[in-house]
Amino acid sequence: MTDISLKEPTTIGLSEQAHAMLKRLAEDKQNGNFAEMADAYRFGIALALAHGAMPEEVSGQRTIFNVGTLDPDRHIYTTIKSLVNTGDTPIYRWAERLAEWGVREMSSMADRGDLDIGSILAKSQEGE
Repeated sequence: MTDISLKEPTTIGLSEQAHAMLKRLAEDKQNGNFAEMADAYRFGIALALAHGAMPEEVSGQRTIFNVGTLDPDRHIYTTIKSLVNTGDTPIYRWAERLAEWGVREMSSMADRGDLDIGSILAKSQEGE
């Protein structure tokens, strides 16, 4: 019996461009949305899942987080596995794709001046 988890990466990240966006989101203390880059990364995954994003593979990926640190209780893993058919793509590689999409979307919102985490959460509860 083959252990599928052996294919799972131990580190994950973003493209160079999205990494710069993630850093900017975490450093924006004026809006105070995220205490750490990992929080913004996790929220990016959740945002992409909420929007039903089916993102492409991340190119030029830069490693940022150890999976055990980012997802110590494996909630991210379990959620993605439950909601998305990732095919032959390891779950944490899919998490990278989702984070890439979510970080880019949040960065775009921030550029427009309408990144409001409370509103995003309220809309998700309404099913929008």
